[in-house]
Amino acid sequence: MEKNLPAWKHWANSAHLLLTALFIIRAIWHCMPIELDNDPESMVMKHSGVIMIVSYYIQPIGGTVTSRMFSAQIWKIFKKFDVMDSKFKMLNCPSQHRKENRFVLISTTCAIVGSFYSLMLYTVYPLEVDVEYVFELIYFTWHYSLSCVYASSISYVLLERWKLMNTTISNKFPPCKLVREVATASKINEDQQLKSLENIRFIVDELNETIDLVNSFFSTQMLCCVGITFVIGVGCSFYLFRAFIYRNDQLFMGAINFIWYMYYLSFVLLFIVTASKISDESQRTGIIVHKAINFCHTSRTVVNELMIFSQQLLHYKPIITCGLFAYNGSLLYTMLGATATYLIIMIQFDVSFPSLAIVNSTEPQQL
Repeated sequence: MEKNLPAWKHWANSAHLLLTALFIIRAIWHCMPIELDNDPESMVMKHSGVIMIVSYYIQPIGGTVTSRMFSAQIWKIFKKFDVMDSKFKMLNCPSQHRKENRFVLISTTCAIVGSFYSLMLYTVYPLEVDVEYVFELIYFTWHYSLSCVYASSISYVLLERWKLMNTTISNKFPPCKLVREVATASKINEDQQLKSLENIRFIVDELNETIDLVNSFFSTQMLCCVGITFVIGVGCSFYLFRAFIYRNDQLFMGAINFIWYMYYLSFVLLFIVTASKISDESQRTGIIVHKAINFCHTSRTVVNELMIFSQQLLHYKPIITCGLFAYNGSLLYTMLGATATYLIIMIQFDVSFPSLAIVNSTEPQQL
């Protein structure tokens, strides 16, 4: 029986959730009016800026807060990783954690360093931005970045477990090149192969259940990540394009905003690449099993068990998804295509409608 999370951890998670929510509400109350208090030259820039700012400040509610709400259940994922590691030790294939630790360390460092991009605001508006605003903006970006790194790190650990499982299958059921090797197979080898296959099938079940848990607990925050990245991408691309065309004083700020978009896009790319490789490794598992069935000269009993294992793999396709779409390469192409489409629409509207300066100058003056 699995142990429940201790009561003090439940209270600690609840307290942390409450403090995080209160600080986010305070930051939204203070920062959003400052962000909305601008006077752009274009009507399209004004409305797109409002959408981008509101989306940016709603994101922590859907990302950071929901990740804290599921913190009491995420421990199940780590429990399953411990169970899988114990099975790998029984198969004499212990998992190596150096690559995983290196991945977590590098991604966390990059996220923390990138969170301080807000300090560049002082170089652009040194007198108009207060310290509390910059601190709260860094807090927003920091929490968002770490929540994305958290989901990506768990996906990476899941990917490494799947790679190790494929390596274990290849080692336990190697293809025999000579027919006389069949004669060397003994009853002990058959029992060892059956025992190894039982452990491998158990590991596959744990991997599939872990993917279901990842889809349940991290779908909301990754969906918010994709959504805010798309909105920021459209808005920042339009700002940079307009600043580059009109050669105004907003070109430097447009470049900073585009770097901001690249920072957000990097988390989406990291999660998409990891999720795509998990799907590739699951397909590779079926190929390795069928090679063992066709070219591994072993007993008929082991071959029948391998065929049953193949049917088990056939009826489950491990896919990282949020319920609306799967995280794979097609999602990236869809995002880029939709960004280009909306960018063209915004440029057409910007050319069609007069600027706000012309509108204000043509308004009749009140006596």
